Amino acid sequence: MVRDETFQPTAMPAEIDTVMLLGDTHGNARWTCAVIDQAYRLGVDGILQLGDFGYWPRDEWGQRFVAWVEQTLTDYDLPLWFIDGNHEDHAALKSATAIPGPLAVTSHITYLPRGTRWTWGGRTWLVVGGASSVDRDARTKGVDWFPEETLTPAQQDRIIADGHANIVVAHDAPWGARYLANQYKLWLTPDTRGGWPADALRDSDAHMRRMTTIALALKPDLWFHGHHHIKYDECGVELEPGTEPLDVHGLDCDGNALEKSALIVDGYGNIVPWAVVREIGQ
Repeated sequence: MVRDETFQPTAMPAEIDTVMLLGDTHGNARWTCAVIDQAYRLGVDGILQLGDFGYWPRDEWGQRFVAWVEQTLTDYDLPLWFIDGNHEDHAALKSATAIPGPLAVTSHITYLPRGTRWTWGGRTWLVVGGASSVDRDARTKGVDWFPEETLTPAQQDRIIADGHANIVVAHDAPWGARYLANQYKLWLTPDTRGGWPADALRDSDAHMRRMTTIALALKPDLWFHGHHHIKYDECGVELEPGTEPLDVHGLDCDGNALEKSALIVDGYGNIVPWAVVREIGQ
């Protein structure tokens, strides 16, 4: 049963050995359940999904997705935590007003609102959900697009006021990652990139800069994100000249190989190489 109105407060586990970080799943039930099967076989303690999970409880297909994923998680007794991306039902999530802290959606699926913090491995983990949709003109406001998709200035300020975090799990990337700059040709003006509307591109760029503002204020060591559907690992990023270096890791989305769409990390945020992961899981 999907609870789209009253989520139940819950708690994060005190410690984990390993967790699977997973990119956008987009409500793809078959692929997501196959990933859950792999996560179980690899021996991880849970799955932390980085937005565009596919939470659409007011649509029949969205209800089926959550029900199918919950049943698979139940079969393996694995927890899944998700943060919000831009492509979610933000009216149902109440992402603009949700108080930080884990909220149980089902027995094994937990929503982590923006600003949620917890400790694993003696390190502070922080959720920074949200992104800006470049495809919003093809969507309907209040149906499959919501202004609440973006992190608000008030949420940004609250996150910064709460102080330093070691590890950020976000949907969007900070502006300043060279790999994305090269992929998107960010040095070009917005109306010359990718065929998307200029105003949507400007808002997307502004949201990435908001991520950079948070990163510069909180000085995390690691930033993991989805949203851009690109797998990359960029270490020692200086978001502005002379600032403390940051390691940024982007994940691909559903339909791609697990090694592109997921990472296995320990409670300290250290990435476990796939060869080691598969050897342990045998």
